[in-house]
Amino acid sequence: MPNTSLTIVCLPNGTPTDQLATTAATRLAATPRTNLGPAGHFTISTRLRRGSLVQPWQDIAAGGPVHLLDLDAMRAAAHRASWYRWHIWNQVVAGTRPAQPYWTFLDRHQANPHKYPLATAQAHYLAQPRIASMLTYNALPNKVMNLPTSHLEAFQTGLQGYTYYGWLCAVPGDAVVCLDGTYLAANNDRYATQIAYLAEANRHITALASRDNLVACCTR
Repeated sequence: MPNTSLTIVCLPNGTPTDQLATTAATRLAATPRTNLGPAGHFTISTRLRRGSLVQPWQDIAAGGPVHLLDLDAMRAAAHRASWYRWHIWNQVVAGTRPAQPYWTFLDRHQANPHKYPLATAQAHYLAQPRIASMLTYNALPNKVMNLPTSHLEAFQTGLQGYTYYGWLCAVPGDAVVCLDGTYLAANNDRYATQIAYLAEANRHITALASRDNLVACCTR
């Protein structure tokens, strides 16, 4: 589904299982996001007590009590996948110079749109050899995995930085609604902004009690 995102809603201990999805939707109504329904996101840590989970299917669920969700496994898997992705990226862009992220060109356009049109900004961004190499690899029908150009700044931090980035991204999704109703999201694609959001989102999630709940929602 195009233009969708993933929002994680934190709900307190005592929220009835059969009301987790509707309570999450109510919390989301107070945010800029439009709820499209629960989304399978969480690895689950038990084959029992599935009645306490939201839409369990095989080893995945859309939510439930924290102690029934295997957040550590999600983070470890994301860390491993990021390690693998970075090595592929490093081979694909070998010999190219570090590239500037798209927002640097967009900032230049917005500062002087008449002298630096948007089309020129886009062309200059795409003309960078490192970006061109990534796009060429992504066009291959038999590629091992996609190399998102939106990850450029994260890739360029190096192997350790990128694997930490993967770990941080594993659980929070694109936005988080905290227990107290606070809405967290990055307001732009800049790496520094993304990291600030991920740090705060993970801080709130790891502070939850074991019987508090998380619900993942597909949003727009």
